[in-house]
Amino acid sequence: MHRPPYVVRYALVSASAPHSSRETLLRWRLALGVFALLIVFFSPSWGAFRLWSRVPEMGGMLEVRRGVSVLAQVAHPGAPIADELHRAIQWRLFFPVLGHYLGLPPTLFFGLAHAGCLLVLGYFVTLLRRAAFNWTDTALATCTLGAASWFFTSTGWLGYFDSWLALALLLAAFAESSWVAWTACLLAPWIDERFVAAAPLALFCRWLHRPGKFDLKRDAGVPAALLAAFLLVRFGLLSAKSAAGATLGGYLGSRDFLDAPFSRIALGLWEGLRGGWAFVAAGIVALWPQRSRSLALGAGVLVLAAMGLATAQDYSRSMTMLLPAAVLGTLLAHGAAWLPALTRTAAIVAMIVPAHHVMNDRVNPIFNLQHELNVLDQPPAIAMPELYELRAIHAMERGDFRAADADLALAIKLATNPASPAKQRGILAATQGRWPDARTYFSLMAQHDPKNPDAWLMCAQASLALGESATARSEIARALPLAPVDWKTRPDVARFLAKLDATR
Repeated sequence: MHRPPYVVRYALVSASAPHSSRETLLRWRLALGVFALLIVFFSPSWGAFRLWSRVPEMGGMLEVRRGVSVLAQVAHPGAPIADELHRAIQWRLFFPVLGHYLGLPPTLFFGLAHAGCLLVLGYFVTLLRRAAFNWTDTALATCTLGAASWFFTSTGWLGYFDSWLALALLLAAFAESSWVAWTACLLAPWIDERFVAAAPLALFCRWLHRPGKFDLKRDAGVPAALLAAFLLVRFGLLSAKSAAGATLGGYLGSRDFLDAPFSRIALGLWEGLRGGWAFVAAGIVALWPQRSRSLALGAGVLVLAAMGLATAQDYSRSMTMLLPAAVLGTLLAHGAAWLPALTRTAAIVAMIVPAHHVMNDRVNPIFNLQHELNVLDQPPAIAMPELYELRAIHAMERGDFRAADADLALAIKLATNPASPAKQRGILAATQGRWPDARTYFSLMAQHDPKNPDAWLMCAQASLALGESATARSEIARALPLAPVDWKTRPDVARFLAKLDATR
């Protein structure tokens, strides 16, 4: 049977590709360098991570929201997920179980996603070097394939392990050992069920990648049996124990995922692979001498892309399922005269064009490292303490004291200087007759604004209400030297001083 020339070249060079300890060291150095470069261009939101670690109540932020649910899974694997948005992850238990039984602290646990990114980049480099790509083209192609949604999500959103889904798909498609591919098929569905939907395309890429070496039973039959077993357990036995959103029908019936402007859907497609789409096209072109295979690859990509958009809120994330096709295209096109130019152009586009997380209801920009470091200590609008303090004041005016107290507690935690929300919370406690609490909050106000005579006045008022007149005199004595000359004649101050004198 006639084979495309690029496949023949790949088969010949892969058999003679150099490999040594030095080669291995250089491969991982390159992978680490690409990882660092991608972080510089597409940085995680370090400010959001720091804010959540300091104020757990801010777990509703997009960057950390799933992390809250995943930590709940680590504590109680298999328990229902309280957050309705993330109930679909109830049985994605591979990493939660690992974290649970190893007792991993949150920082190390979430770092597993970053470790997965490094492994994927290392595997890119390995595959390309085995195919005799030179170091320049290897670096450029790895940057292009890395600057995609699987990397952005794994590093930028806590609790997402898309890097390991990507690694499992690549192993299913390109691992030299069948045992490695089988292991991926066995474990990966417990990381993300999307592996099951993406596996047929990955196995088809395996067939195209291993001309003459693909064994139907070994390379397709065993993986199919493993995936069928997973489907039986996951959507059969475990669905009965799941909340509505954790079942396939409940998840798909929760919303219309294609209910979005066409421009957003198109952006989601682009952001999924970005420059990697050029390599998908390169694979189709490289296979063109064998029309049926080329058309089958193109059709598989289109069908899986449509399936991803129709079944996921995160448009760009869903395109991770197509990553094997992008890698296959790079390998098949090796030796083509136009590939170096394509690789350079794709790398420039992937690294320079602004990146985004694209969902069906919103688009979030991804900034570079300099930007994220500059805003590290500047909380986003949702975390401004003034916002919660103002909301609490409005709640007090409506008589909703419970909501006001909750908002003021959060404002105190968020504020660099909590004197103002502590004052409001002290006033709220005082109006409810909770004088021990009032003194606690007024003391916090005085601690952070010690030159404010009114802070000490409020502390003294709370102490007097608790029957501690000596403490009240001590506190008012601290206020007097700080106050303006006419401060004692102010009506509220004068009334309190008279009341305090009456206790002598």
